[in-house]
Amino acid sequence: MPKSRRKCGKPYPGRIENGPGVKMAANNLSIEQIADRFLVSKETGFLINCSHVKLDKCWGPFEEVAEQLTKNVENRIIRHKIEKLNGDHDIPEDKFEQLCLHKILTFLTSGYIWQDGEETVPEKLPRCLAVPLTRVSDALGMKPILSYPSMILANWQLQDANEPFDFRNLNAMYQTPGGNGAEAFILIHVIIEQRFAPAIEAIVDAMKYSSEGCEDNVRLARALNVIPVVMVKMMKAFKEIKEGVNPEQFYDELRIFYTGWGGGKEPLPRGLVYEGVDGDKRKSMKGGSAAQSTTLQILDAALGIRHEGAQKDFLDEVRDYMLREHREYCAYVWEHSNIRSYVERCSSKDVRNAYDRCIAAVRGFRGLHKDKVNDYIRKPSERKDRNKHVEGIKHTGTGSTPYLTFLNKVNEDTDKCKLPKKEHS
Repeated sequence: MPKSRRKCGKPYPGRIENGPGVKMAANNLSIEQIADRFLVSKETGFLINCSHVKLDKCWGPFEEVAEQLTKNVENRIIRHKIEKLNGDHDIPEDKFEQLCLHKILTFLTSGYIWQDGEETVPEKLPRCLAVPLTRVSDALGMKPILSYPSMILANWQLQDANEPFDFRNLNAMYQTPGGNGAEAFILIHVIIEQRFAPAIEAIVDAMKYSSEGCEDNVRLARALNVIPVVMVKMMKAFKEIKEGVNPEQFYDELRIFYTGWGGGKEPLPRGLVYEGVDGDKRKSMKGGSAAQSTTLQILDAALGIRHEGAQKDFLDEVRDYMLREHREYCAYVWEHSNIRSYVERCSSKDVRNAYDRCIAAVRGFRGLHKDKVNDYIRKPSERKDRNKHVEGIKHTGTGSTPYLTFLNKVNEDTDKCKLPKKEHS
């Protein structure tokens, strides 16, 4: 096989956990079944609306501290307030209540650990936070740290349900310190996720019309052509980050709160003790990262964009930080998508061109992401007046990878998936 095509196609060689009942023929699941089984929506994509969820009153004190997180951190009283809480309560059984609780507890965890930046970092998360956080994380199949689902996917509310889904009509339910930029950072990503929503049905259709017995080049090309349009809208939303988030502010104040621990990285190279959990053994956790979003991972799965080496290992690992249902959706698409294989054999010019436009669109978004990383991390990190209390994450992303190396590699992998020239019919 030519080198330019080695990283594309299926089956996917990575480590994926399938949930019960995930294995079934791709064209057996309608968009409605996909939405129900994997907690996705034709209107909001992978976003989860928890804005109307009410937790039991026993969690009220936790909510009150989280709602004042910025004030409590800035006044250096967050640790004192958290240590006074009582976390000896049953975890909710409802999925949306669990997500809401995970969100509250992980925002509190972030504030507790990073109150002083990298100075005076505690090596232990108190039992009142560690135990319920671990229990609700286990129930959700997630990690006990502030990650993309709780930080972005379940952390928004519309001001007016009858108005457009845009920045002016959205609020973040919880946020870290960092001024207006903290909320803007969250909401930009919320909007990017919402703009992706039409691609979910397009992927369902493209998988169907490239599967055996359902082949239809006209409908396949039509479905594939939705994806580049969606990606343009996502990129437009991403570019608006410059209007709400200042790069220096992001680097100096905001980024530390999305950071993980362990893996030899200072200031917690051996990880964090979750008091009362697993015999108080230290745990390493990756911080919140855009790689934990399901959007590009599901496009990789659908289009057969494969990664190798360190970037594949990282993308495999961060799926463990996704909501369980979204992780299972990735597994389902990797297992059942025949799009790349079909298109490679297909002589239809319309189908092949549509597929290549999808690859170009994914590559364009990843290129924009790299540009923003340069603007918001690399350049601010080179300032002489930068915040010297966040030096531990100067050369890595919040997900603990050397960010430019990783982004360069995934861009190269995507480039190699462009189809070779072929005679068309």
